[in-house]
Amino acid sequence: MKYKNILIEKYNDLVMHIILNRKNKYNALNSELTDELIDALKECDQSELIKCVVISGSENFSAGADIHELASNPDFIRSWEFIDTVKKPIIAAVNGIAFGGGNELLLMCDIILASKEAKFAQPEISLGLICGGGGTQRLPWKIGKGMAMEMCLTGNSITAEEAKDIGLINHIYDTGELIKNALQLADIISLNPMDAIISTKKLIKDTCYNLSDGLITEKNEFMRLLRGANGIEGMNAFLERRKPQFKN
Repeated sequence: MKYKNILIEKYNDLVMHIILNRKNKYNALNSELTDELIDALKECDQSELIKCVVISGSENFSAGADIHELASNPDFIRSWEFIDTVKKPIIAAVNGIAFGGGNELLLMCDIILASKEAKFAQPEISLGLICGGGGTQRLPWKIGKGMAMEMCLTGNSITAEEAKDIGLINHIYDTGELIKNALQLADIISLNPMDAIISTKKLIKDTCYNLSDGLITEKNEFMRLLRGANGIEGMNAFLERRKPQFKN
């Protein structure tokens, strides 16, 4: 299948590399990119050969949800949750920025590698919003309550070194070495039996968290704020490249 917003590279028969490729939009996640990513992941999960997936981005990982579409069609972010149901291990390789929904996509991956130049953030609050893709639910499990509070309440970005220190990412590499190391790690994983790989991922995820109720509550609150005065002002200010004027 030919895709418009992603590139597919088969490292070998056992490893698939998916590259987010809306380069001119910093790989912002719109409904088209989301649908293509989900289709590719479904193909991986249904394959009797592919054992591991690597996801990276062209130049940047992802700037998050596409604000233009979010303002008119926010329901597309609900489909992101499919990523958390994928049975095969997913390795994320992050260069450039992983902000908002881009960082939330990472939280649904199993292993996160980054280049030294990578930056991470949950900046939704600066638009008068909250995380809408699981950030308030998955981030505390990943980095602890205190750091999750700081990231989500300030919207400030953190460096790759800071992300590694708080446990958000596994390893840091030079930019030119990032993809090579991600694919090599996927290759090592893929040397193991398929059933053992899938069972291991499931058992580790099951013991880490049970998020179903929290994710529903987060989505409902996100949609409420999105349609409120401050949410509308925040998105309009972003699109008009000005400072928002929020009502307290």
